[in-house]
Order: sequence, then C-alpha cells, then structure tokens
Amino acid sequence: MGGVFIDYEIYKCKYLEIQSKYNEILTEKENLFTKTQPNAIRYDKEHVQGGTYGNGFDEYLIAKEHDRIDERLIEARQLLEDRERLLKLKEKELRESKDKMDLIYCMRYVDNKRPYAIARSLNYSESQIYRILDKIQKEIRRRE
Repeated sequence: MGGVFIDYEIYKCKYLEIQSKYNEILTEKENLFTKTQPNAIRYDKEHVQGGTYGNGFDEYLIAKEHDRIDERLIEARQLLEDRERLLKLKEKELRESKDKMDLIYCMRYVDNKRPYAIARSLNYSESQIYRILDKIQKEIRRRE
C-alpha cells in the first residue's frame, strides 16, 4: 500500500492546526485593538463626575504586552512557515511516488481532478478509480 499520501495527510493536518492557532492569536490581537477604537456613547453606564480619563490605546498596549501577543504571533508565524515548508516537501515526494494510490491521491485531493479525468489520464475505468479512492479514504481513517 502507498504510504506517502498518509504522511502527506498527517503533515496537512498539522499545518491546518497551526494555521488555526495563528488565526486565534490574530483574532485576540484584533479584539484588543478594537477596544481602542472610539465607541458610541453608552447610556447604560453609571455617570461619574471627575475621575481619571482612561487611554484605550495604553490599555491595549499593556494587555498586548501582558498576554505576549506579539511574541506568540512571531512564534506561530515561524511554526506556520516551517509546517508549510514540510508540507511542500512531502507534496514533492508524493508527486514523485510511483505508487498508484499515491498518484491517484495526488490527482484527486491535491490537484482536485475529478475521478473521470483521473481514469482517462491513467487509462483506468472510472469504477476502478472510485474503488481506489475508497481504499485511500479507509486507510486515512484507519490512521487517524
């Protein structure tokens, strides 16, 4: 059985995980920044005379520093770039594989070709392609 497509799936999942984490940190930063923007007047707050004026941007900087958002973003970006590099190397290995399952996986899930197009280019029947795609999916689920 082909094995490169399994490794590719694992690399792809790890890449998507770090992409999601990067997005979460970015959203956290965005939410903090949004708090610095002028708001409409709120009438539901208790009105207090005097007191100190709070600078929203200073609060943003303090919260950003406290939560280490910029450091975490840099780390996540570096991880994302490393994962992307590994994924591209595995894709190259997948494309160079001579195994028919790797080849069909690549054509279907990386290149997004339809089963009938894969069948025509490999000189297989369409039903044969569907059977192989089914085996590929079972193998991927078995490894998860």
